[in-house]
Amino acid sequence: MRILVLTTSYPSDEHDPSGIFIASLLKAMQRRGHVVKVIAPSNGLFHGERVVDGVPTLRFSYFLPRSLERLTRGLGGIPENMSQSVLARIQIVPMMSAFLFSTLFQARKFDVIYANWLGAGLIGAIGTLWSAKPLIVSFRGDDGYLARDRPLWRVLTKWVIRRADALAPVSRELNDIIVALGTPPEKCFLPRFGVDPDLFRPRSAPKRTGDEIRIMYAGAMLPKKGVRDLLEAVAADELREVRLVLVGDGFYRPDLVDFAERAGLTDRVEWKGLQPHAEVAKEMQDADIFCLPSYTEGRPNVVNEAMASGLPVVTTRIGGIPDMVEEGRTALLYNPGDIEGLRNCLKTLVDHADLRRTMGAKGRDLILESNRSWDTSAEDFEKMFEAIAKKI
Repeated sequence: MRILVLTTSYPSDEHDPSGIFIASLLKAMQRRGHVVKVIAPSNGLFHGERVVDGVPTLRFSYFLPRSLERLTRGLGGIPENMSQSVLARIQIVPMMSAFLFSTLFQARKFDVIYANWLGAGLIGAIGTLWSAKPLIVSFRGDDGYLARDRPLWRVLTKWVIRRADALAPVSRELNDIIVALGTPPEKCFLPRFGVDPDLFRPRSAPKRTGDEIRIMYAGAMLPKKGVRDLLEAVAADELREVRLVLVGDGFYRPDLVDFAERAGLTDRVEWKGLQPHAEVAKEMQDADIFCLPSYTEGRPNVVNEAMASGLPVVTTRIGGIPDMVEEGRTALLYNPGDIEGLRNCLKTLVDHADLRRTMGAKGRDLILESNRSWDTSAEDFEKMFEAIAKKI
């Protein structure tokens, strides 16, 4: 099949982690013989057509000078950039207009349109009116929650739902939200989302002995990610031997650095910044515990990556996370914002090396036994695309 992929987050090169999970799925689709092409907004670094890690990609420009294009720059994506910048808010209309023009120009060359997040879903829905191509939309987190909670988003989402031929939410919670908005259940699919178990794997040599316990976080530095809670939790005396490894970046990082300094954590925190996917995998091999203290998530693939790396996971009981882990067996869960609960989970694992090793091994087993690979993800999407195409 020829698949046109619309997304507002996608890697600009082989080292860019933005939307890496979409790129991983598309490369798996290519391995199955499908032709894919991505349309995404420029992130200010390049525009035009190029092949990014084997996937043909069109990054369209939408503002002059191009160096000021900032709507999709960084890990926070469009919602966070708009919340922080008047310039970003000004750019939303020209960006959506350029997105629509690029899609209309390409759509008739493809068999199916696959859109990620509501913004791309809106463009895809209009594109189907022009091209009569089937449309599949994935809701990935905040777009679904905003549709549940805010009237304007709800109206836009309902229109996209009506125009789409199939919906592929990333979690059961998002699936329930979409069904509650009036979607027939048979229109929803819940594909498996994978991980590369060869890249994300336990280190071959035994972990260090006698060193500090390394707790790792990987993701955006945004308030909703709860990294401040993690810093506050490890500032307690009972966790004074812990070292934090923080991978990622975002507008909230300076505030987090300031808080860490005031909490006396300067010598115990490593700020790694943005890292290529392969470097994230190496950091996980050197870690002892993975922590994701988020307040909101869809289905964070970093949890799969941590379990594939043989790490016990401490994370919040939100979104699709409870479906991804086995609480008490591969992960310890707590309620978002409960810093004492977070501290207790971390201390349990810090104090018990055998528990860390056992939970980490069970997490790796869960990934392998449930066959969470990008090839199985591609198989699920292939079945969905082909079923929809046959109905048209």
